[in-house]
Amino acid sequence: MNAVRTLAPVRSRGLPASCAELADRLHGTPLAGLSEEEVLRLSDRHDAAVAGPDTDENEILRLLTRTFSRRLDIPEYYRYTGLHVTGWYLARREDPYEAALLLLHALVTDLIALEEREAGLHETTVEEGAERVRRLESVLDHLGGSPLGPDRTMASAELVRLADHDDVLVRDLLVVNRCSGFRRSDKHDEHMFMRSVQACEIIFFLVRWTARRATEAIGRDRAAYALRIGQFASATGLLNVVFHALRTLTPELFMGFREATGSASAVQSLNYHLMELVVYGYDERKIETYGRFAHLAPVNSPLLRGFASLRDAAAGADDADVREAFEAGEAPLHVWRGRHYGFGRRYLPEMTGSGGTEGAGYLKRFVGKAGLASGDRIDDAEQLLTRFAFC
Repeated sequence: MNAVRTLAPVRSRGLPASCAELADRLHGTPLAGLSEEEVLRLSDRHDAAVAGPDTDENEILRLLTRTFSRRLDIPEYYRYTGLHVTGWYLARREDPYEAALLLLHALVTDLIALEEREAGLHETTVEEGAERVRRLESVLDHLGGSPLGPDRTMASAELVRLADHDDVLVRDLLVVNRCSGFRRSDKHDEHMFMRSVQACEIIFFLVRWTARRATEAIGRDRAAYALRIGQFASATGLLNVVFHALRTLTPELFMGFREATGSASAVQSLNYHLMELVVYGYDERKIETYGRFAHLAPVNSPLLRGFASLRDAAAGADDADVREAFEAGEAPLHVWRGRHYGFGRRYLPEMTGSGGTEGAGYLKRFVGKAGLASGDRIDDAEQLLTRFAFC
């Protein structure tokens, strides 16, 4: 293993005292067990922080308590995952690609430290925990190979070690770590599930961002296309590495906390649907899904229905290398969809999905991506297509 193990956020150091205290409480308390009175108090704290002055304390309190707001109409999936904190972090960075890689590294490193620190203290056996750590270290290894430029990778550029000396960056990573990842159950293994979901959301964004950049480069800049399609391929491959680590959850461990997650289903993920749109084009089969959740309505807009996908742009290129590079980079996505369906069959046999779908049956319908329509290129929806999405 060549995994670099720096940049693990220090637990609560660097946060205002009131924020550190609240973060410790939320990380140490099953949220499903909070009383209605406690949730209302947290909602009031969020409203007060929003209405208050723009201090450091109020900024962190807004991030910590947003998921409990009764004033905001937040889809259940986003209340569970706390992706607004990831959006806050990425909006503060100049290079979203490098920033996303560093965030993934920090979250995985912290998860490894947690698994090692609490080995043998939970239902997960010592052997299962050791295997989980090995698979999480493989995630770090894959991240280290992520291309940053011609002949440069995250590891060769020493991105993690250099970032370790950036006090603002390290502190922002700490904020993401402490202001998200709250469990709803008292089960240790929900940590693995929660951070895996967050990691996949960041990777959905990486796939979409690199795919958009690759599409722009086709027919214009061969070197830029080679870089972006290489980054795209690395990101799609990373999805499978994360999923491999997630499979250290047995069905029994998964069912131990599933009920506490309620209706927080990834079918509500805007990042996922936008990723598929940018890579494959608009999927008419998802009209019913888009109509069930108000926050997915933008995907149904005429502009996005006519969006030109990376697949169509690559297929229309005169250069065979362009087409072959796309096919190689896209292949891991097909593998991931198949594994996701397999996960549903194994972990949710004959059960409905948490988002009201038919579970594994819903996933099976979307394994294949042949024949999706895609139109002319557009620029009007660029911000929606290239920014991290959360509600």
